[in-house]
Amino acid sequence: MLESLKNVPLLNLLEVLPSALRRGIETHSLGRDELVLADTMATKALLQIRAQLNLLSPMARLPSEILAQCFDHVMSCALPGHGDTIGKRDTHQFSFRPLITIIHVCKRWREVALGTPALWTYIDDERPTRLEAFLARSQHAPISMHLTTKDLSRTTLVLNAHASRMRRLDLTIHDNAPFIPPLLQFKAPLLECLTICSELNSPPPSEDFTMLLFRERELDIRALALVGLNPWLPGNRFPQLTHLYLSKLPDQFRVEDNIAHFRQLLFNTPALQYLHVGRFGYGISITDVGYTIPLPALRGLTFTDSMFLPTLGLFAMLDLPQDVMVRLDRLECVSASRSVPHFPIPSHEFLSSLHVIEVVAMRNGLHLVAQGPRSGLWIRARCIEDQWDGWLSQLTTFMPMPSVKEVRVAVAHGSGTVIDLLRQLPHLTKLAVFPGEELSSVERPEDIFQGLYHGLAQANPILAPRLEVLEIHSPEFPAGKMTATAFVAMARARHALGCPLHTVDCNVAYDDENEDHKLTEAAFLTAEPYVVKHLDLKSRIDPPCSVMDERWRDPGAERWWTLPDGEQANF
Repeated sequence: MLESLKNVPLLNLLEVLPSALRRGIETHSLGRDELVLADTMATKALLQIRAQLNLLSPMARLPSEILAQCFDHVMSCALPGHGDTIGKRDTHQFSFRPLITIIHVCKRWREVALGTPALWTYIDDERPTRLEAFLARSQHAPISMHLTTKDLSRTTLVLNAHASRMRRLDLTIHDNAPFIPPLLQFKAPLLECLTICSELNSPPPSEDFTMLLFRERELDIRALALVGLNPWLPGNRFPQLTHLYLSKLPDQFRVEDNIAHFRQLLFNTPALQYLHVGRFGYGISITDVGYTIPLPALRGLTFTDSMFLPTLGLFAMLDLPQDVMVRLDRLECVSASRSVPHFPIPSHEFLSSLHVIEVVAMRNGLHLVAQGPRSGLWIRARCIEDQWDGWLSQLTTFMPMPSVKEVRVAVAHGSGTVIDLLRQLPHLTKLAVFPGEELSSVERPEDIFQGLYHGLAQANPILAPRLEVLEIHSPEFPAGKMTATAFVAMARARHALGCPLHTVDCNVAYDDENEDHKLTEAAFLTAEPYVVKHLDLKSRIDPPCSVMDERWRDPGAERWWTLPDGEQANF
């Protein structure tokens, strides 16, 4: 029969195939096994046609090397660009679905994918069979592994067997694991990034809180994250480390010796660019900062969810370069007035680079942002018992900022805070003042402005003698009406003292049809002869800490991992 069909065109055979199949099924009583066999034979024939069709596709003519690069690009888009979110190791799973799809497209794609070790180098231990398959398919390529200690014996075996080719290790420690350093006593010459997330509460089995990792005194890793380790810090030297993340350390620094260990860790990271510390300072007190730690390459310093005064203490231990972004965010203290440090911040180059200060002091909340051309200082804190006016009145005694020329401030408790701040900034040329949104029932916007105008009119000594630009934001026009006389007196006094205002911009609620508003405007405009350039009552003025500079979202800080949402910069 086959000989007779040898010269029949394929399309002619396929044309009669449906009717032949139908006639065969109707004529012969076929059992289930015979139908299954027929289905297999028909499917095999169909696959042969599809395989031939695939060979005619342009993709089939791509060299295997190019196809492998295409697969690698697909996986680079599917896998996390810079690792897990810090502190959420258990919830993360690599997205393997695109890889599984690739190997099920056709035989050639599967052969190319299985023969490309780089596609199988992102490995986790969620499923033991997948772990073994990926380890085998990655062959001798450098690997990135996310492991847990749920199955401690398997994890130990995998670590020791494949340490020589580990490029990254994300390790989640459970209660069944031993103290960290004994678990990592193998050589990992290719390791670039190590993150360890632990909830262990047991102390180490010895008094050595600075045991070495990987049996090496010097490690060439680039990134290290330690979350929840208690109370251990690695004693290695890290000459190439650029990223260091430490979090959940409430018990780790209760004694002076451990502060020394922390100092030593920073001394061991001369190339450090990004330092992030979370949950620092609970239960400790820093009274003497001692010698400073030079961090000449630092670009970003962040403290989050920490105690206010201990954080300032550790900040004072660091000798920072001029161009660095410092963010002290979501700090806490019991009393702001008792949180004034007795030690100065020694980073003179950094503090001298700051030109603009924005302050929002709302009862128990403080947000201070100081910025320079390539530097920044961010302090956001909350106190329980009192307000921040006393702390702000002593700001430059411990944090001198001699180059500040512009201040934007919003306060909720009188003009005293503004006056005290101005006394500390003799080079100020521009001032913007906003009454806070949380004024008490006995405080009014006009009280703040009247106190400010009286202060600026002082003759001995002159307050802010270089002040040229004054911006005033009054949400209610009566505040302008009540302070017009004091404003004109201030403008006249400064003109007479030889330090006149050059520009005055006001943003008040104003109605052109309201006669009282017109009279108040006329009263304010009587100050025009004492203002060098112009006086405008209808300007638009943005409040402080309302527009965040994108420099606070430096992508370099997340080169190796993703910060949790609560630890990222956000106004």
